[in-house]
Amino acid sequence: MDEFNFKSLESLASELKEGVFKIKSRALSSEDILSLLSSSRQLHERLAILQYLLEKNQNKETVSEKKKGEESTNVEENQINLIDVIVEEEAKTEKGDIKISNEFKSVNEIHSNSPQTSLADQFGQQPISDLTKEIGINEKYLITENLFSGDSKAYSTAIKELNEFQNINQASDFLKNSLSKKHNWNPKSNQLKRLINLVERRYQNK
Repeated sequence: MDEFNFKSLESLASELKEGVFKIKSRALSSEDILSLLSSSRQLHERLAILQYLLEKNQNKETVSEKKKGEESTNVEENQINLIDVIVEEEAKTEKGDIKISNEFKSVNEIHSNSPQTSLADQFGQQPISDLTKEIGINEKYLITENLFSGDSKAYSTAIKELNEFQNINQASDFLKNSLSKKHNWNPKSNQLKRLINLVERRYQNK
């Protein structure tokens, strides 16, 4: 997977539209399917980041309004170009107050609460051989921000270690007893659930 192939939202939407047209005309090849899956996943990741940044900005505005109390202001807030923020923003993730539970939920429990509705999701359960190649640039951003407080070095070190265990038991123990406690992870975090999913797929056949 080419992590540096950063496409615009318009380009991704256009590719998906073209793919749907080929499906209807029954002119879709296996290569077209792989390309369509890649585009849909990139679009999903990009939109997930946009949602995260919007919610984060709204939370900041809410806190700001509470602090102002009865004070009024006519100053308009600066608009944020969210597309640029995906690549350029270096925000710090707020620490949660929720303590890490003693047991992680399994991937089956996680996905039983969120039905898979897309072809991309179904393909997403296939075994993977290398975590570093599976995690795209957008997903890397979300995991780094939410699980490693924006520390890219800590992220890279953790993923490298998770990628080199002999089996799922060793990897799970490292996640549960080392990383989760060190970074005070929230067990309800979507990024944590995604990371657990990736790790279990990494050792699916071992």
